[in-house]
Amino acid sequence: MERDRPVQGLGERDGALRRSGFRPTMVGIGRRPADRVFPDGAFLVASVRGTVVGEEGFLLFFNRGLLSVERSELPEAAASFRAAAALRPEHPVVWFLLGVTLRTMGRAEEAAAALHVAFRLRPGHHDTLFHLASVHLERRRPDWALPALRRLIALRPGHEGAAFALGSALMALDDPEEAERAFRLAALLQPDGAAVNNNVGAAIMAQRRPRAALGHFRRAVRIDPSWPEHRKNLGVAQLMRGELEEGFRDYEWRTGQAVWQWNRSFPGKPVWNGGPLAGRTILVHYEQGLGDSVQFVRYFPLLKARGARTVFECQPPLKQLLATAPGIDVLVARGETLPDFDCYLSLMSLPHRCRTVVDTIPRDIPYLRTDPEQAAFWRERVLGHARPGELRVGVQWRADGGDRSIPLDRFEALSRVPGVRLFSLQQAVGLDELERLGTRFGIVDLPGRRAGAEGFLDTAALAKAMDLVVACDSVVAHVAGALGKPVFLALPWLGNWRWMKHPDCTPWYPAHRLFRMASPNDWHGVMLRVAEAVADEVRRARS
Repeated sequence: MERDRPVQGLGERDGALRRSGFRPTMVGIGRRPADRVFPDGAFLVASVRGTVVGEEGFLLFFNRGLLSVERSELPEAAASFRAAAALRPEHPVVWFLLGVTLRTMGRAEEAAAALHVAFRLRPGHHDTLFHLASVHLERRRPDWALPALRRLIALRPGHEGAAFALGSALMALDDPEEAERAFRLAALLQPDGAAVNNNVGAAIMAQRRPRAALGHFRRAVRIDPSWPEHRKNLGVAQLMRGELEEGFRDYEWRTGQAVWQWNRSFPGKPVWNGGPLAGRTILVHYEQGLGDSVQFVRYFPLLKARGARTVFECQPPLKQLLATAPGIDVLVARGETLPDFDCYLSLMSLPHRCRTVVDTIPRDIPYLRTDPEQAAFWRERVLGHARPGELRVGVQWRADGGDRSIPLDRFEALSRVPGVRLFSLQQAVGLDELERLGTRFGIVDLPGRRAGAEGFLDTAALAKAMDLVVACDSVVAHVAGALGKPVFLALPWLGNWRWMKHPDCTPWYPAHRLFRMASPNDWHGVMLRVAEAVADEVRRARS
């Protein structure tokens, strides 16, 4: 069932799936016109006037509520249905209408309470089951929606909306295998539904099967070529497979999504279409996270090679760090005055405009530099806490995203590797874990690191002083990679598209070694393999 308008977040996995680039089309359970919410209103009036109800007061309030619905006067309708329910609390129809009215008004908590009463009084009513499940999805309680949806499907297997909603609930509960089955049932009932086919693909992608998902995304695009979400999902699947030229082309559709928050508009200035740049000034503005800026700033020398004068508008915390990146003529932080320019582009559109394939990824690494004095200062402090011959390992466990963050207690095996000295590279967040476990794991947290933009300079200098960095998928891992340091990168089950399909390496950072989960949520197994690999590095250094 295609939705009428974007409904942000419904049935969506808030951790791994979103942050890996996927956004399933959600079940359309937003506000609807009264004639669609109450299609059986005439039947209900006839039923009440027949054998069900005889009290004049109940009829008065009940019919007044229906009339208010027809007039789209929903607060008045809710008040009338409440009055009717007070007179006949055992009547399921009035509770159902009250619940649907409240839900249409956006009052989900009250709607859920009314619909629960209607369900208790009439447990086999299809519409009650569907609205009850839908309001639980709106309340971000997919676990409460499951029983109603499964009961509805058992009673009415051909209910298209039930199977779709069940898939959305299961995706929210991080059960993509069962979600795939539900969406496939919905696709059997509605084979030409773009949203259904898209969501089959999203459920398959969440199982780390991009090749199998491609066909479903392509079908969704064929059915509705104008829907940006489906085309963007197709692009992400292609990127994960290493099909960069096609993937970056379709990933451009991300900017057309209603929920996309990084679009910029500069009236009178055109978006750069990949044409000649000689003698022109191009503004590139950041998009998405800090790590994205560090990764894709490598493209500026390509713009300079085309004869462009370049301006980069970056996130304020990165301005001092990115000042060393080559190819940037003018670096400004968001909020600062921009110089004049001829055209502009989002940073993450550069790979598409530069027609990137795997073999043409810019690999001139290192492309960031540390200040020599700062590097010497932090190196001296690091050496003062490490015994001669110890492998200096910088560790970082918390990312801006719970699915990518590693619980610090999973670093226990690494802390027990002989010949290793661990140093914290964690910034700002995650320090509560360090306070609790740092001493036990022997993690050195050097004092004196600054906050804000200067903190990134200190972190970069610390990473430069390490023999190896062990990190989650975060900006610190990108900074270390841009400095040319070896990085052991621990990835969640559904790694971001940028890490593609390679089991243990990436063309973006040749010194990175990837450690992927063998099964969902298995940080313990990942970090055991990281500890074994670090132990091998110690033995290699001593041989």
